[in-house]
Amino acid sequence: MDERLEQVPGFGQCGRCLFNTSGPTELCYACAQRTIEPLATSRCPVCDRPYAPGESTCGNPLCNRDDRWFTRNFAISMRTGELREAINRYKYEGRWGWALIFGRVMAGFLEEQAALFRQFDIITASPTYVGPDGRSFDHTRRVLEQAAAEVSPGAVWPFDIAGEPLIVKAGPTPRMVGNGYRGRQRIAEGPLRDALRVTRVQDVRGKRVLVYDDVLTDGLTLNEVARALRIVGATEVCGVTLCRQPYLPRDATQRS
Repeated sequence: MDERLEQVPGFGQCGRCLFNTSGPTELCYACAQRTIEPLATSRCPVCDRPYAPGESTCGNPLCNRDDRWFTRNFAISMRTGELREAINRYKYEGRWGWALIFGRVMAGFLEEQAALFRQFDIITASPTYVGPDGRSFDHTRRVLEQAAAEVSPGAVWPFDIAGEPLIVKAGPTPRMVGNGYRGRQRIAEGPLRDALRVTRVQDVRGKRVLVYDDVLTDGLTLNEVARALRIVGATEVCGVTLCRQPYLPRDATQRS
């Protein structure tokens, strides 16, 4: 694998890679780690937000709320550079081939920390509404399907990819983008909450659920998904994301 790693052009240039369609999870994950921005050493244990110098508590309001429904989110990297551009191309420009690469990166992350993630009974996708006024494709579940196909031979992970998703979004909701925290909170706790449906309650009750999404900004979407799952009996809900949005004054104006 080391010799092949020397031949790859680097994450972001995956279309020119000799192993674009045939490379194993380990190769793509190792390649991505060379260029994506790692998480800060000093960061929030709930949302992975980097602490500023001298900080010891998180400035993200949700991390300090008593009514938070998820335990924490595990991010692979920060949403910067090539990874940010790749996610934008995938979600907004129809470059669906990125699902394969993201799936390999996600599979590599799960397998690297298998002792941690094996504790979860179900790995499901954060729900996407596909239809009028919604997305043209289910961008989160497609990555999960690719991750399931790309894990190491013989590895068995409890991916929720067969039949109807465990949790669905029944209709379109206002976009979070362009809103500050309070505006995003109103959308999450209003229209989004009303649109979420757990389809297989029997598969949730008494289970620990890991929810995949591409980006965590403030955790408000994850919190509502976790709420829906916990209400019907899930014992714990955590998130896992490709990246964590940097905490910047203009966060609300960035695509996520």
